[in-house]
Amino acid sequence: MNTTAYQRKQDDTAYNAEQLLEEYLPMIRYHAGQLIRRVPNTIEMDDLIDSGVLGLLDAAQRFDSSRDVQFKTFAGYRVRGAMIDYIREFDWLPRGLRDSSKQLQRAMLELEQRYGRPAEEQEIAAHLGVQIDEYRNRLQQVRGMAIVYFDDLPVIGDDEDVLDILESIENVHEQRPENQTAIRQFSDRLAECIEKLPMRERILLTLYYFEELNMKEVALILNLTESRISQIHSQMVLRIRSMLKLDIAEEN
Repeated sequence: MNTTAYQRKQDDTAYNAEQLLEEYLPMIRYHAGQLIRRVPNTIEMDDLIDSGVLGLLDAAQRFDSSRDVQFKTFAGYRVRGAMIDYIREFDWLPRGLRDSSKQLQRAMLELEQRYGRPAEEQEIAAHLGVQIDEYRNRLQQVRGMAIVYFDDLPVIGDDEDVLDILESIENVHEQRPENQTAIRQFSDRLAECIEKLPMRERILLTLYYFEELNMKEVALILNLTESRISQIHSQMVLRIRSMLKLDIAEEN
């Protein structure tokens, strides 16, 4: 059954689970493979796949073809989101690593404000008072916090009408005009943050998130080790988070 077939059956909740799995199990395995590299050994690949299957079935129930989005794209969000939710249930990151991640983000934020540009890793290491090898080791340690998903990004709206980013994007045509504007502004702000990234981090982001290469493939293209790519990825994610926080601080 192809995507068009799903769109024609948007009001039919009796989706054939076997046909869904036959077509989309490779996608589920792909997302599980991407995430398993950045979580502890206590989380099993099969458990991620099982949660992804539940996300796929949820996507089949929720999909509305009247919106300008393909089922494959919508399902990808739901599958990955279900896996992220499963990982978060473990709350497996020690307090020390959470504090280390916040310290790294705070250093990046302070240096961004000081220099008006993304800081070099040598500058960040010096700001933290550590050698470059120790800084890279910290990046490697917090790699599990570099799982990027819409839930990691700021919500929009006021205290009485807080919106989840993912739900807002899915329902953008149903939101009030002011909320649609807020979503567009957030998207523009995120794009500006990405544009500010150093060239190597932008290349990594493109290869990993848009071309959907794995860390090993990215490492081969950039002629670096896989562990070094993992460090740069962590730095990229922490940098984007710090820039978003800087933008929010400047608005307030």
